[in-house]
Amino acid sequence: MKHLMFLVLVVIAASCAAPKNSTKSVVLKTENDSTQKDTTEVVALDPGFESWYAMHDNKANYRSKQYYHNWNVRYVREWNLKASTYPHAQLFNGQINYDFSEDYPLEVEHKLFMYFQFVEHKLGIPILTDGARPQPVF
Repeated sequence: MKHLMFLVLVVIAASCAAPKNSTKSVVLKTENDSTQKDTTEVVALDPGFESWYAMHDNKANYRSKQYYHNWNVRYVREWNLKASTYPHAQLFNGQINYDFSEDYPLEVEHKLFMYFQFVEHKLGIPILTDGARPQPVF
């Protein structure tokens, strides 16, 4: 009986676990620094992203800020749509608070774009569904 109860608990725990390829999400964090300027940074909550980003961040391959912004608008729209609808909500945890009219620095646009590349290429989770894909920058 003890073995049966243990087996039932193991099965329940395994079925409650998060999907293997789920994402933890990304946050755009804005703070006031001592010079009263707003600073924004990309905080990825996915384990493994920062090391992947460090390996693939090559300033020689940077594109224009407008290039990243245009792709980020598409990615964020699709991400937020999927994060708010079942069954995708399990894969796309939380919406991204990206203001399309905000003029983010190149570094923020680039890192957010690279996060989407990480999700699509490393985790294997497609975000864009219309078939259009940016050329990899890594």
